Amino acid sequence: MPFSNVEQITPIMQEVLRVRPRKMLDVGCGLGLYGLLSRVQLDLYFDESFYTKLFRSHRSTKRWSGVRIDAIEGFGDYLDYIPDWVYDDIRIEDARTALPTIADGQYDLCLALAIIEHLSKDEGLAFVSHLKRIGRVVIIAVPKNVGPQEVADNPFETHRSNWSREDFIGLGAKRFLPHSGAWIAVFDPSLPADQETPEPSAITSLQPQLARMEQKLDATLTEQTRILQALSLRGRVASLWNRMSRTRLNPG
Repeated sequence: MPFSNVEQITPIMQEVLRVRPRKMLDVGCGLGLYGLLSRVQLDLYFDESFYTKLFRSHRSTKRWSGVRIDAIEGFGDYLDYIPDWVYDDIRIEDARTALPTIADGQYDLCLALAIIEHLSKDEGLAFVSHLKRIGRVVIIAVPKNVGPQEVADNPFETHRSNWSREDFIGLGAKRFLPHSGAWIAVFDPSLPADQETPEPSAITSLQPQLARMEQKLDATLTEQTRILQALSLRGRVASLWNRMSRTRLNPG
């Protein structure tokens, strides 16, 4: 799909900020969500004069002084929705033919989010190889479970392959960003081997146990309260009985 679910946005953008690229390529940019967020965070947010960059006279010439952000998108109809002011260049072309024409080491960061599942396995392997060749750091996101999908008149949305964690590790991925429904693999030679973020599934799997523990604790506290109330009532009855007994023994 040409956009992203909200759970992916934060970890991916945190990784973009960690890398802080000067030149970035958004492959299969879709509607341009990550280009927009990256432009704001990398080029505008920390610039005190960002207001002037938003003037029409500046936008019309795309005179960005901070970060270069380019895009490749295969489906031309998405161009109507892409915020072109955030990209220095938008190339409407199949990534399979576009990537081989880009020189080695051209970008600090390449994003390829929800695109590799639309390629065959062999095409995907070549795709990753090109991304690693042209980008110092590469981030690839793919659903963990890819179901059948075809979209009329848009062959770029057909699902053609499934990918596993082991696939990406074998290709050199050093880190996986947390997400329960997607593999978000980070290829960065500067990271130590096997560095990874704990999977959220390991946390969510504890939820039923925690819920049962909370229920038991609530039941224990309820029983404790009942016992304390009973003891308090018994004490009050005993105290009243003692007073009544003293009154009978000492009537005057």
